[in-house]
Amino acid sequence: MDTSPSEELQQQITALAIQCPGVLAVEKVLARKTGFTYLVDMHIEVDKSITVEKAHDIAHRVKDTIREQIPKVAEVLIHVEPHPRRQPERN
Repeated sequence: MDTSPSEELQQQITALAIQCPGVLAVEKVLARKTGFTYLVDMHIEVDKSITVEKAHDIAHRVKDTIREQIPKVAEVLIHVEPHPRRQPERN
């Protein structure tokens, strides 16, 4: 049976995502525990004027960062949303 993670874990996941270059906002994070690991579904917002390829790269960076920093997260599924307004890219 799936269970929800602690609020602390969800906040940690959100903080890691928002620190990744290109992520302008985290719209939602849904996580569930299955066995000894967590599965994460999240929506991130990126500059709406970037290419699909760049958005894909940002999503992969977020996924890799979360999995590296929180080993108990087995999988991260990311949905990319356009941010409402264009923002300058962070370095």
